[in-house]
Amino acid sequence: MPLPVETRGRPFYVADIPFDVTTRIQLMTEFYQVTARFKYRDIAALARCLGVHTSTIEKWKYRVSFPRADIAMDVIAWVQRGKPMTLTYQRQKRRPLM
Repeated sequence: MPLPVETRGRPFYVADIPFDVTTRIQLMTEFYQVTARFKYRDIAALARCLGVHTSTIEKWKYRVSFPRADIAMDVIAWVQRGKPMTLTYQRQKRRPLM
C-alpha cells in the first residue's frame, strides 16, 4: 500500500548531502579524550592563543560544547605535538592571534 502523499502547500527542496557521521563521532571522541586531561595551565594557554575565554575551553573539557571542526583538529594536533607553550611576560608584546 503506497504511503499518502501530502499535496497541500508549496513543495520545497532538501539537499541530498551524504553526511558521514562516523568521522564526526571519531573527531568528537578524540577531541573530548584530549581535552579531558587538560589542567588549568593548558586551558589558560589555549584560551590566550585562540582568543577565547577560559570558560569556553572548560566547556569543551566537560563536554558542554564543541568547537568548529578546524579548531578541534588544531587542538588535537597541538596536544599530539606535546602542547608546546611560550613563556611570555606582561611587559612583552603578545604576537597577533592570526
